[in-house]
Amino acid sequence: MPELPEVETTVRGLRARVVDQTIAGFWCDWPLMIRYISVKEFTSKVKGAKIIGVRRRGKNIIIDLKGGLSIVAHMKMTGHFLVGKYARTGPNVRPWEPALKVGPLNNPHNRFVHVVFELGSPTSHLAKLELRGARLCLAFSDMRKFGKMALHETKNLHTSKELGHLGPELWEVKASDFAKIFRNKKGGKIKQALLDQTLLAGVGNIYSDEGLWFAGIHPLSLPGKIPENKLGELYRGLINVTKASLKTGGDSMSDYRNVEGLGGKFQNFHKAYKQTGKKCVKKGCDGMMKRIVVGARSSHFCPKHQTLYV
Repeated sequence: MPELPEVETTVRGLRARVVDQTIAGFWCDWPLMIRYISVKEFTSKVKGAKIIGVRRRGKNIIIDLKGGLSIVAHMKMTGHFLVGKYARTGPNVRPWEPALKVGPLNNPHNRFVHVVFELGSPTSHLAKLELRGARLCLAFSDMRKFGKMALHETKNLHTSKELGHLGPELWEVKASDFAKIFRNKKGGKIKQALLDQTLLAGVGNIYSDEGLWFAGIHPLSLPGKIPENKLGELYRGLINVTKASLKTGGDSMSDYRNVEGLGGKFQNFHKAYKQTGKKCVKKGCDGMMKRIVVGARSSHFCPKHQTLYV
């Protein structure tokens, strides 16, 4: 599932490409992706609206529309947004195909398009292409079809079902407040606590493993038993690893792709995540990386230098 760096990469890509564009049309072949209202009602509310901003809250993407509405999208496990010039090819075939013979939709990772926002009007400079009527589109590809989109009044986003329960943002919380959050956590393991979006928004399986490895904390440690200085190391580790991932375009070990349909490179720099059976790369450590299951989620760690606090 895309986490903070991947969602932020997407947000920045969308912000540069779709802000100030008008939604000219909407298509969806998987109605379950649209929450609370029908595809028809969703279409009527967004069609003709101008996109005035794109931002992130936790793992959610918020697309603000002129007129007081906002689209809240969660990419879930295999979803990602694409921006490109696509064209209709007919009512009885796949309705959206690449307008260019070489483009994002030619890549197998990007061919599971289930939602398309048509932007602006047809682009005249593509008139000579074999596929007529190509226009700029914001598409959503999702192989497993778990992605969700909801429409809310912008002024009420903070109380919405998608955002109302979220804790503070990792990149915005102070180190002292971060330590307080986990020092006061009763029950559960630190790995589970890091994945709890009501405590801290944005961190998931990849970066919790990497942050705990950096800080030398065993994933089964009890949050309230971890020394404050170690919580400080965990905070710095999470900040460092998520910002390092952002610089590489995010993690594409699985399905994540950016708005151009390209993968990130952070999977090439994992120290803990999915490193089972490999020698720990921490300087001076001769441990071997292991995998355990914590709260139904995989956790990868070094039993040699990651201390268990209980």
